[in-house]
Amino acid sequence: MTTKHIYLLDAIHRGDENRVVRLLKEGCEQYTIDSALCWASRYGHLKIIGHLLRSGGNTNAIVWGGYTPLLWAVMYSSKTDVIKTLLEAGSDINHASLRYRQTALHAAAIRGSVAFTSFLLENGADPDAQDRMFKTPLLLAVHKNHRSCAALLIKHNCDVDLSGWVSGRSTTPLTLALVRGNLKITKMLLLAGAKFCDPAVYHSYTITQYYKTVEDNLDIEVRPVYLQQQCRVCIRHLLKPHFLQKVRELALPKPLKGFLEISELDSVNQSIQ
Repeated sequence: MTTKHIYLLDAIHRGDENRVVRLLKEGCEQYTIDSALCWASRYGHLKIIGHLLRSGGNTNAIVWGGYTPLLWAVMYSSKTDVIKTLLEAGSDINHASLRYRQTALHAAAIRGSVAFTSFLLENGADPDAQDRMFKTPLLLAVHKNHRSCAALLIKHNCDVDLSGWVSGRSTTPLTLALVRGNLKITKMLLLAGAKFCDPAVYHSYTITQYYKTVEDNLDIEVRPVYLQQQCRVCIRHLLKPHFLQKVRELALPKPLKGFLEISELDSVNQSIQ
């Protein structure tokens, strides 16, 4: 690590824009600029990010544990403008970290950031990306009890049945919500057509418990709702990718559009704020 490298990172830690500009004019190695871009993205120093990009900073540079500047921004910053700037500069929205194989959307779901989750989904983030343990952003949102993020992912037509490893066992978002007694998320997943799959019966939640929870606690008749939701799932699947964009462009009757968008999620989510 060179002296220039240390000086530049120190200036970014302090948010000293003038010093950063002076050091960049003196000349820095590419690795130094890329490392600095990661730290500036982490701290949300938008003006400094601009200087680093104009000096040749690589938005897809893999430094500091395999994380790109975008991943650093989503994990630590609070400014959507930073993410927007990095994406406009060519950052790969679906890059996965080297060790954990998590994308920016995974990071947003873990943090429970509704603003970041929404922005990333609207700009092409893959809602079904799976990390090293096969966890999707939805499974992480359910695991962390981030209900608004879960609702956003569902609205953007993520696969609600993809399983991943949580606490040493493979589980689906629905099974995880049931085991944790989270009725609000359970209801949202059922509205999105989540299936109580056979493997779940042999874990810690039985089919009898499932019917009791859904029919007694949520007042939902399983069989009619299942058929309705599977119809909705099939139509939504045909409209992938860019589901919401296509639905918005289609001249559909309002009730049908609301059905496809799972508008019931709005009332469920509002009741838990």
